Amino acid sequence: MYKVTALAIPTALLASACSPMDEWVRPPLMPEAEAQTAPLPGDTPSTAVHDWRQIPPTRTMTVPSVGEASARWTLAPGNPWAPYQKTTLLMTLDSTERAGTLPDVEQLEVVNGARRAASYVAAAGLPEGTMWLVDLRGPASVAFGATLSRESREPVSPIMTFNNWPADNESIPAEETLAALVSMTPRLPAGRQPSVPVFMLDAWRLAYRYDHPDDETTDNRYMLSASDFPDGATLRARGIDHVLYVVESLEGAQLEEDDLHQTFLDYQAMGITTTIVDLAQLGDVLRQEVPYYGQPLYIDSGRVTIIGDPGFYHRARGGFGGTHVVYGGGHGFSGAYGFVFGAHGGG
Repeated sequence: MYKVTALAIPTALLASACSPMDEWVRPPLMPEAEAQTAPLPGDTPSTAVHDWRQIPPTRTMTVPSVGEASARWTLAPGNPWAPYQKTTLLMTLDSTERAGTLPDVEQLEVVNGARRAASYVAAAGLPEGTMWLVDLRGPASVAFGATLSRESREPVSPIMTFNNWPADNESIPAEETLAALVSMTPRLPAGRQPSVPVFMLDAWRLAYRYDHPDDETTDNRYMLSASDFPDGATLRARGIDHVLYVVESLEGAQLEEDDLHQTFLDYQAMGITTTIVDLAQLGDVLRQEVPYYGQPLYIDSGRVTIIGDPGFYHRARGGFGGTHVVYGGGHGFSGAYGFVFGAHGGG
């Protein structure tokens, strides 16, 4: 488990260089005969967590107020993608700006790799009719969304899906994603302006699925559901017939995450194609001037996921959140890496 100790934050918890890509041809749905014999590699983004050994150092920074951070990241009410965004992590911030110590996520290789890939994609141009699901380590997804929105010719809506909170002795490092949100700035589309939806996911959310958290660990993992994403009819109505699934490396992940499986099956039933691509391939889009994004992602209707596995929930000790979360706030920042909920209310 990813163990951190002692960052305290007052909290109120709530739930071109190249031509445009107009020559790109979306991959067809996999033929039925081919689908029956398609190989099924077995790794999803969260199963690669054991390979993510790099833990960033901390640094003291000016942490914006919840109002300032929300204004920076929250899509306008008229934006059609606004209903899908989650502001949970932003709600852990204080009502006023203050100094604090958070992970220096700029030191993470995957953050810089995500930023470079987004710059390549922005320079090459975004394919039409495509929704992006970026399933990287949390701060890398934020870096990708922020960079793509700032540098793309097309308006981009970066959509937060982060639905957990930092805690002392947490299972997964929520404050890494929080650090990215408070230190990076996207360019949001105005009002109802048409935009490309880019969902930012944290690939840690279902990590350590076969581990048994000890009594001192707060299980702050979570899962997403089909209701957290637009359904196939909504995508079709908005001219979207392709989903691009971005992972860090295809050597570590070749399948969609377990909590996306049903959503992708629903898309497949609606004739919406899904491809998978990693950061290295996105870099090649510009360097090789090849208008190609990913390879077809085979969605197996018979695949067994942890979503229906009672053992997974038993190992999580009754569900996500664990038994060690103490709601409240009012501590203030300290100098170590971690997050402590106050045992008392107030600010």
